[in-house]
Amino acid sequence: MSSRSRHVRPQCLALVLCETVIEDVRTRNKSLIHLFSGILGPAAPVRHDRMSVFAAFAGGRGDVPIWLRLCEDAAYETDLLRLGGDVRFPPDDPQAVVEIVWDIRGFQFPRFGRYSFEVVCDDVPLMARRFTVTEAPPLPAQPAPPDPHGGPE
Repeated sequence: MSSRSRHVRPQCLALVLCETVIEDVRTRNKSLIHLFSGILGPAAPVRHDRMSVFAAFAGGRGDVPIWLRLCEDAAYETDLLRLGGDVRFPPDDPQAVVEIVWDIRGFQFPRFGRYSFEVVCDDVPLMARRFTVTEAPPLPAQPAPPDPHGGPE
């Protein structure tokens, strides 16, 4: 632990994208619902109403600055979204696993293409997940309903 930073950078054990995370209030166990790595949209920009990002960390000490950033692969240095702040790790348990859930509501992806969700600590990427926004294929034509009156035979 450096005297300047007063924390130890953790290792990221998991980074998962899903629709929602449900936490049992008694056990604090989490259920990740509807995992995905991309979405479809009819036209860009593509709005995604609800997603959660789950991350698990181990080996951290102190209050550790951890951020989730989302960026386009083409302009990787520009954050489209940045969430996070200091995460407290138990001072007496260096093997503790700390889990974080970021809920993202109503985010609008500016165009079709590849994006990256990245967990960062001290400007060092700990883990990244690719995310693809793809144009939805056209819906197949629906056959005409049968004539309820029987029509000509």
